[in-house]
This record gives sequence, structure tokens and C-alpha cells, in this order.
Amino acid sequence: MKIDGVDIEAVFGCVPANAVDNMAALVPLVGEEKAAAIVQATGFATRRIAPEGTDVIDLALPAARRALEGVAPGEVGGVIAVSFSNRDRFPALAARLQDALGLPHGIAACDLSMACSGWIYGLFVAAQMVKASGRKVLLVDGDVQSAWIDRSDANTLAVMGDGATATLLSPGGAAWEFGFYTDGAGADTLRCRETISMDGFGVFRFVAGPVRRFLEDFMRSSQVLADASPVFVPHQANMYMVRQLADALGLKERVVGSGEKYANTGSCSAALTLADQPTILNGSRGRSPSQPTIPNGSRGRSPSQPTILNGSCGRSPSQPFTFHLSPFTYSQPSTLLLAGFGAGLSAGAAATTLGAYRRGVEEL
Repeated sequence: MKIDGVDIEAVFGCVPANAVDNMAALVPLVGEEKAAAIVQATGFATRRIAPEGTDVIDLALPAARRALEGVAPGEVGGVIAVSFSNRDRFPALAARLQDALGLPHGIAACDLSMACSGWIYGLFVAAQMVKASGRKVLLVDGDVQSAWIDRSDANTLAVMGDGATATLLSPGGAAWEFGFYTDGAGADTLRCRETISMDGFGVFRFVAGPVRRFLEDFMRSSQVLADASPVFVPHQANMYMVRQLADALGLKERVVGSGEKYANTGSCSAALTLADQPTILNGSRGRSPSQPTIPNGSRGRSPSQPTILNGSCGRSPSQPFTFHLSPFTYSQPSTLLLAGFGAGLSAGAAATTLGAYRRGVEEL
């Protein structure tokens, strides 16, 4: 599925200022030894957790306002919101955002609920809306996952954090390709009713098998990725899973992430990587890999100096997963492979080129 002439103009994020220590949260549940193993395996030492009663729009609005800086309301043709944790079953979060942001009444505003692969679906719909309207489209993605976690369940407690992002798409020159994969027979593997329930090994099998094969096929057929060495920006499920998937795809020195800082923030996690300071997840030890580059924006707040993350590989999830940090530099435009995967079971992929864009992350 191809869409031409749509650029990423801005990607901003908003996360709670409260960083919860995973060891402190897990030790009362599983003991110190197992807690340490979980933290080492996931790569998530801390999670950003919102105060009780926080509505997802509270995180979404600061990111959206940053993305729309310098943009006249009449330039915006639509709002798409990706979330499973909107305060109300209806009205749509996108409609609430239209009003709060002072956007025109004559725009399209709708919600998508896809969880882990939601940002890719949102990009697909938003890009089509840009083409149809000839105007900019705001894609907001975020969840307060902590409100839906069973705090006695170490599997989800150790992984899921809160956050939101706003991606502004505009008419431009970039080409896009999209691909999707769905297996509803695996719906019970990761779902949310009263609380989030997850079969961690079931998710890992899905990523290691069908998702890997889906992405391999997508990469082979992509014209955008042809003769390119893309920067891989995946959903931050956990650091071990992301690292193993990148290895399988031959992208172990081209995968970027933000999970070691924010943990798994749900479907907005890949967007949060672009908004903040991506780190290179490289498995080699004792050397600096070749450095893929993400272009820096000409406007907006400059983030702190990013780092390259060299992670040890070839370990099982129960064994330590250690990282070594070295500098990372923003530079020229890049070819990107974006991916989301998880609940559904579902997966999505997008290939595009990214020029200069505005970016940053707010704390609430």
C-alpha cells in the first residue's frame, strides 16, 4: 500500500515526571532475585507513571500543542487519536482534542483503538487524510496504561508505562509504503478488560515468528527500502525482544529505541523514540558501530545528547541483559522502517524517508 507526498513535520511527546523504580515495585511481589532478573531481561529499570486520576488527554495536549506551534488552525484538516484509555467510551478523544486545541469545526476527527500497532495504523489513516484534504493532519497517540494494570501481576507491572505523542503530517515530498498483519485467533495473548492481561511468552513467540516473517517480506517487497540501510524504529515491547527482532532482520546496528528511558508506553512508543533521544541498540561489545542518523529539526527545543546503546546478545530472557552507552549524533535525512506489533494479534510496518522535523518531549 503506497502513499506519496506526505512528510513528517513534527513529533512531540509528553510523559509523567514520575519515574518509578522497577526493582522497588517488583521486590515485594517476586523477591529480589527474580525482580533483578526481570529488570535485566526487559531492560526497563524505570517506568513513567502518571498520578491516579490522570486522563490521557492530560498527556496528549502538551504534545499536541508543541506539534502545532506556528501552525494556523485553518491549516489543519483532521485529528486522529489512537488510544484504548480515553476517559469516556464516547465522545471520541479526537473530538475532545479538536475543541481543546481550538481547531476548526469543519475537520474530520476520529479515534482508533489498536494498542501496540496503533501508531502505524494511525500513520496510514492520517497520510490518506493529508492526501484527501491537502492540509496538515494531527495524529495523537497515547495511553495511561497504569490505570489498567493489575499491580499484583509482575508480567505487566514491570513493562508498561504512561505517555502520549503528537505527530504532525503535512503535504510534502516523501513516499510511504505500509503493510499489515492480523491474527485474531491470538486475541487472548494480550488483551484488556478490567485490567491488562498478557501471556509474555505468547507475545514473544508471535514476534519471533509471524512478525519477523511479516517484516522480512515487507522489507523484500519495499521500493522505499530498496538499496537502503534503514533505521529501524520499532515498538518498545521490551529491550530483549526488540534486540532479537533486529538481529533476525539483519538490522542489529540500525535499530533505535527509547525503552530504556520510558519502558513500554504502548502504541506511542516508536513515536516517542523519534520525539526524544533514540539510542542505538547494538549487540557487539567493546566497539562503536557505524552510526545511523536521525535528522534533527530546525525549530523547537533541542533534546539532551542521545546515546548509542550496545546491548549484549545471544542470551535468554531470564539472563542478564547489559548495556554500554556511547555518543549518538543527529545528522542527514534517513530512510526509516517503522514497526508496531502486539495486541490483536496484529502488526504494522511503514517505510518512508525522514527529513528535518521538529521534536521534543515534555514532562507533566
